[in-house]
Amino acid sequence: MDPFSVQLSDEAVVTGLHTSFRASSRPNHTPLVIAIHCGSYSAHYYVATPSNSVLPISNFLHVPCVAINRPGYLDSTPLPPVPENSTYCQEEGRYLHKEILPAPWQTYGEAYGEAYGVAYGVSSIVVLAHSLSAPMTIVAAAAHAREGGRSYPLAGIIRSGFGAQVNPTTEKSIHPLIEPSSPYIRFPTRLKDEIMLCGVTNPDVLAQSERLNTSASKAEFFDGCGTWATYWRKQYAQYVKCPVMYNMAGEDRLWIVNAETVQEFAGAFTGSRRVDKGIVVGVPHCMELGMAGRGWYARCFGWAVEVGIAFGVDRGLSG
Repeated sequence: MDPFSVQLSDEAVVTGLHTSFRASSRPNHTPLVIAIHCGSYSAHYYVATPSNSVLPISNFLHVPCVAINRPGYLDSTPLPPVPENSTYCQEEGRYLHKEILPAPWQTYGEAYGEAYGVAYGVSSIVVLAHSLSAPMTIVAAAAHAREGGRSYPLAGIIRSGFGAQVNPTTEKSIHPLIEPSSPYIRFPTRLKDEIMLCGVTNPDVLAQSERLNTSASKAEFFDGCGTWATYWRKQYAQYVKCPVMYNMAGEDRLWIVNAETVQEFAGAFTGSRRVDKGIVVGVPHCMELGMAGRGWYARCFGWAVEVGIAFGVDRGLSG
């Protein structure tokens, strides 16, 4: 994937990576997948190794992908200050909806425009979000539905690695890493591998752990793993209308994962026209980095094609 940098309407900058191939051979109703990384990673999460990468399935299905660096990660501008009456996840979700998601659509999709000399020619967006980017995606999807979807065509959202109940054992192991004087948290690589990869990944992924590791805002951890549980169902989940795909990892150590907790989370999306849910057995919290990462990406991009086509047909789009 190639690097990109886009200036937003508020003069902030969002950076990331994008695939590079032309639209001439692309089928009708092709979606643009926008991949959003979790806490303490970056856009490089989605191209961690040649095997654990979106590129093979993206190229095979002719479905382009843009992986962003969330606000404050790498060269992306930090999130504006969070108001006292709000929380980090809510503010980043609103910012995602208002500023970030419209930018790649206008750059890569709208009016079959060209960017970096590459015509993408796509007709909708499917968001692929992992772990702590999931709350922001839910807030954005709810805002999108409330506003009637005017700024970008959202065909669906895919989420993994974010559950209904935090694993208290893992939560206790993370708290000693939090320094009161710093607004950021950075995981020691070995501990992070234990929590995120759970012993079920390939050696070549472990070799990239230090390169993929980044600092993350403490506020997103405190909200996503704490405050979020008190407001997300009533304020956001029930207002999401687009299709939802939700899967958790069978070997996840950050969350309590079983049929009941998966149903508890997926069942909150009462307004969505389609909700697919399940547990992927034998994969770590970071499913994309697990031994079955290729299979997970194939499922995600295949689902994106399904809902992208449904979105286009439903709206009578020509392609």
